[in-house]
Amino acid sequence: MDASPELDCLVCAIDLGTTYSGYAYAEKSEYQDDPLKIMVPNWIDRSSVTISNKTPTTLLLDKDQSFVAFGYEAETTLVELKKRGENDDYFYIPQFDFMLHDNLEKV
Repeated sequence: MDASPELDCLVCAIDLGTTYSGYAYAEKSEYQDDPLKIMVPNWIDRSSVTISNKTPTTLLLDKDQSFVAFGYEAETTLVELKKRGENDDYFYIPQFDFMLHDNLEKV
Protein backbone atom coordinates (compact mmCIF):
# COMPACT_ATOMS: atom_id res chain seq x y z
CA MET A 1 0.00 0.00 0.00
CA ASP A 2 1.35 3.41 -1.00
CA ALA A 3 1.58 5.68 2.04
CA SER A 4 2.30 8.85 0.05
CA PRO A 5 -0.48 11.45 0.06
CA GLU A 6 -2.50 11.89 -3.10
CA LEU A 7 -1.52 14.97 -5.07
CA ASP A 8 -3.99 17.83 -5.14
CA CYS A 9 -5.03 18.74 -8.65
CA LEU A 10 -6.79 21.79 -10.03
CA VAL A 11 -8.86 22.42 -13.10
CA CYS A 12 -7.98 25.90 -14.39
CA ALA A 13 -9.24 28.30 -17.03
CA ILE A 14 -7.34 31.39 -18.15
CA ASP A 15 -8.85 34.13 -20.29
CA LEU A 16 -6.02 36.30 -21.59
CA GLY A 17 -7.84 38.83 -23.70
CA THR A 18 -6.62 41.94 -25.46
CA THR A 19 -8.55 44.30 -23.19
CA TYR A 20 -9.30 42.30 -20.01
CA SER A 21 -8.06 39.04 -18.51
CA GLY A 22 -9.14 36.71 -15.74
CA TYR A 23 -8.97 33.18 -14.47
CA ALA A 24 -11.05 30.56 -12.69
CA TYR A 25 -10.22 27.29 -10.99
CA ALA A 26 -11.68 24.37 -9.08
CA GLU A 27 -10.27 21.44 -7.18
CA LYS A 28 -10.39 18.46 -9.51
CA SER A 29 -12.38 16.30 -7.10
CA GLU A 30 -14.98 19.04 -6.56
CA TYR A 31 -15.12 19.78 -10.29
CA GLN A 32 -15.86 16.11 -11.02
CA ASP A 33 -18.74 16.21 -8.52
CA ASP A 34 -20.07 19.62 -9.55
CA PRO A 35 -18.54 21.34 -12.63
CA LEU A 36 -20.25 24.60 -11.64
CA LYS A 37 -18.45 24.83 -8.30
CA ILE A 38 -15.61 27.08 -9.43
CA MET A 39 -13.63 29.92 -7.88
CA VAL A 40 -13.37 33.18 -9.79
CA PRO A 41 -11.10 35.57 -7.89
CA ASN A 42 -11.88 39.28 -7.78
CA TRP A 43 -9.51 41.98 -9.01
CA ILE A 44 -9.61 45.35 -7.26
CA ASP A 45 -8.92 48.71 -8.89
CA ARG A 46 -7.79 50.82 -5.93
CA SER A 47 -8.10 54.08 -7.90
CA SER A 48 -11.85 53.75 -8.47
CA VAL A 49 -12.74 51.09 -5.86
CA THR A 50 -13.92 48.80 -8.65
CA ILE A 51 -14.20 45.07 -8.03
CA SER A 52 -14.32 42.84 -11.09
CA ASN A 53 -13.81 39.25 -12.21
CA LYS A 54 -11.35 40.57 -14.81
CA THR A 55 -8.46 43.01 -14.85
CA PRO A 56 -6.98 45.05 -17.69
CA THR A 57 -4.50 43.08 -19.80
CA THR A 58 -1.73 45.52 -18.92
CA LEU A 59 1.86 44.74 -18.00
CA LEU A 60 4.52 46.85 -16.26
CA LEU A 61 8.17 45.85 -16.59
CA ASP A 62 11.30 47.37 -15.08
CA LYS A 63 14.40 48.55 -16.99
CA ASP A 64 15.61 44.93 -17.27
CA GLN A 65 12.20 43.99 -18.71
CA SER A 66 11.45 41.96 -15.57
CA PHE A 67 7.90 41.68 -14.25
CA VAL A 68 6.74 44.45 -11.90
CA ALA A 69 2.93 44.32 -12.01
CA PHE A 70 -0.09 43.17 -14.01
CA GLY A 71 -3.60 44.55 -14.50
CA TYR A 72 -5.01 47.19 -12.19
CA GLU A 73 -1.83 46.99 -10.10
CA ALA A 74 0.29 47.85 -13.18
CA GLU A 75 -1.90 50.87 -13.92
CA THR A 76 -1.83 52.11 -10.32
CA THR A 77 1.92 51.55 -9.98
CA LEU A 78 2.58 53.47 -13.21
CA VAL A 79 0.52 56.45 -11.99
CA GLU A 80 2.48 56.44 -8.70
CA LEU A 81 5.82 56.26 -10.58
CA LYS A 82 4.79 59.15 -12.85
CA LYS A 83 3.80 61.30 -9.85
CA ARG A 84 7.30 60.79 -8.43
CA GLY A 85 8.96 61.25 -11.83
CA GLU A 86 10.41 57.74 -11.64
CA ASN A 87 8.76 56.14 -14.68
CA ASP A 88 11.54 56.65 -17.25
CA ASP A 89 13.09 53.21 -16.74
CA TYR A 90 9.82 51.26 -16.98
CA PHE A 91 8.00 49.59 -19.86
CA TYR A 92 4.20 49.84 -19.88
CA ILE A 93 2.40 47.47 -22.26
CA PRO A 94 -1.38 48.07 -22.39
CA GLN A 95 -3.95 45.81 -24.04
CA PHE A 96 -1.63 43.06 -25.16
CA ASP A 97 -2.59 39.52 -25.99
CA PHE A 98 -0.49 36.70 -27.42
CA MET A 99 1.46 39.04 -29.69
CA LEU A 100 5.20 39.05 -29.25
CA HIS A 101 6.49 42.58 -28.90
CA ASP A 102 9.78 43.25 -30.66
CA ASN A 103 9.91 46.89 -29.64
CA LEU A 104 8.85 48.06 -26.20
CA GLU A 105 8.27 51.75 -25.70
CA LYS A 106 9.53 53.44 -22.54
CA VAL A 107 6.95 55.56 -20.72
